[in-house]
Amino acid sequence: MSNPGMTPTDTKVPPLLVNSLAATPAPVFWRVLALGLDVILAGTIAAILLTTVIFPQNYPNATDIMQQQVHNFQVAFDQANSTGKLPEVAISQESLDLSAAICNTYFFVLLVYFTGSELATGGSTLGKRVFSLRAARCWTAEPPTWAECMVRNIFKVAGLMWIGVLGLALLVANVLSLFLRPGRRAIHDYLARTIVTGDPAPAKPAEEDHDS
Repeated sequence: MSNPGMTPTDTKVPPLLVNSLAATPAPVFWRVLALGLDVILAGTIAAILLTTVIFPQNYPNATDIMQQQVHNFQVAFDQANSTGKLPEVAISQESLDLSAAICNTYFFVLLVYFTGSELATGGSTLGKRVFSLRAARCWTAEPPTWAECMVRNIFKVAGLMWIGVLGLALLVANVLSLFLRPGRRAIHDYLARTIVTGDPAPAKPAEEDHDS
């Protein structure tokens, strides 16, 4: 017989007894699909911002710069085929500046998209909503704070964009952590003390009526 003093949810095994986490980790497959949708959406926003605002105002000849750089790579590739040696590729300062502008724009848009979405929806994004997922605080299952959202998404975006050696190391570490660790938490989850789960958010305690 069940304890009459317990609610239906109390009969479940307390989640803190399972891997010391307050929520069930989401399957990696669904996380990857959700992330893919989010990156496509945020990437589209970044592309629109670049082509309609940043390029016309700061790099009106952006198309010519990119075409010239592609030509330089083609010339270097042809030389490598003919000589068997790896030649130096001519890279102009304009091309470097344009590449930096593109990378900075994508980093900013991805960071704002992920952080803003999670703050506005209690840990979710458009991709996560499609698969009924959300980011949560790993010890309470509550929505992450703004600081936790910032930490997890700065390192997430850095890993996604392969920013130098750090970004590549984060990407590899994330893949290994997601597939090998029992809690299926990425490095940015450990740093922010969060977890991605399909469990619903815990209900807020009802306000007590102080009127007598």
